[in-house]
Amino acid sequence: MTTQSNGTATRRFILKVGSAAAATAAGLAFAGSASAKVPQKGVQYVAVSTKPKMNCANCASFIKPNACKTVDGVIAPTGYCMIWSPAAK
Repeated sequence: MTTQSNGTATRRFILKVGSAAAATAAGLAFAGSASAKVPQKGVQYVAVSTKPKMNCANCASFIKPNACKTVDGVIAPTGYCMIWSPAAK
């Protein structure tokens, strides 16, 4: 630790430690949220799509038979939500 002659920490040391702690906390928060899924209600999920050719079965995030990489819960292949994106062909 860097200290002044009176034994207190220098402002530079406190700023370095504080910014390192903030960066670590932000990194941990991001890592925790990366694996969290969004609730169905939050993306306006419906079990039967009303949009032609836009359903979970042909979405990039759909995991057969009834799951999603992004949305939580059981997902119907015939469903749809506002974060739908086309699967690669």
